[in-house]
Amino acid sequence: MIKNFHKNKTHIIDSSKLVTERTLDTVDGVVSKATKNINGYITPIRTSVLTRFPIVFSLLTTFGVATTFLGFEKLVSNISFFEQHPFLMLILGISILAATGTLYKKLS
Repeated sequence: MIKNFHKNKTHIIDSSKLVTERTLDTVDGVVSKATKNINGYITPIRTSVLTRFPIVFSLLTTFGVATTFLGFEKLVSNISFFEQHPFLMLILGISILAATGTLYKKLS
């Protein structure tokens, strides 16, 4: 009886794996097809918008970068330790850049 239970359990698990794999393959196919269709529809519109309004996108990008840097500067200036010791902040910044550069070289 235990052997039959184990066989049934194994059969059920195998069947559910097969159904799950087929379902995932179907979903993957549908998502891939939908992505291709959407990209085919959106790409010409996106390209035409970028070519029609390059100055607007350049200004928006510049504004985004500038506000990010300004916001980060104001956050750091609110930390009293860094405000009192700007030399340490400079050393910390250079150290972080050196560490990330070294990490980048190792990962590439």
